[in-house]
Amino acid sequence: MYVSDNADSLLDMLEIRPLSVDDLSTARYVVGAAFARGAAEHYSGPQIEAFAEFVRSPHYSDVLLGNRAYGAFIGAEMVGVAAWSLGEAKSPTARILAVFVHPLFGGDGIGSRLVEYLEDEARAAGYSAVEASVTLNAAPLFERLGYLETRRGAWGLPSGREMPIAFMRKIDARRPDIMH
Repeated sequence: MYVSDNADSLLDMLEIRPLSVDDLSTARYVVGAAFARGAAEHYSGPQIEAFAEFVRSPHYSDVLLGNRAYGAFIGAEMVGVAAWSLGEAKSPTARILAVFVHPLFGGDGIGSRLVEYLEDEARAAGYSAVEASVTLNAAPLFERLGYLETRRGAWGLPSGREMPIAFMRKIDARRPDIMH
């Protein structure tokens, strides 16, 4: 759990803690609201609805609870959701699965803090690189944090619809011996 000692700003009040089954309803709301707010210029109405349907499904709960998922809280209010997974066997690469910030708190640095938190956890677990398959509206955030877009592709949703996404990668600058 991360909580800043000085509460002089919004980020200082941020608490990041693991999601539990009791947090799933709120996490779904935050993810859905965040995506709907930022997706309009990148996705069609049917794609946005397909993603919203996925977030409301039991499968999305399984994704969150089956990986290392966190909520970002200011007081009792969940303002962000993030998750990462271990890489494949013998891979030096972890995967960021989700980073979403409630629209009322967008632009306050919470998304950056969540990505940094996930990177720190992955690094502590022995990973030297991080990949992220991100929605197109999230790609600029990841670019600002040092990720490089490696390609564009599509993510197949359980409904059969496909979502265009950006595949991004960041290699830990402190490990120059790793060149993947």
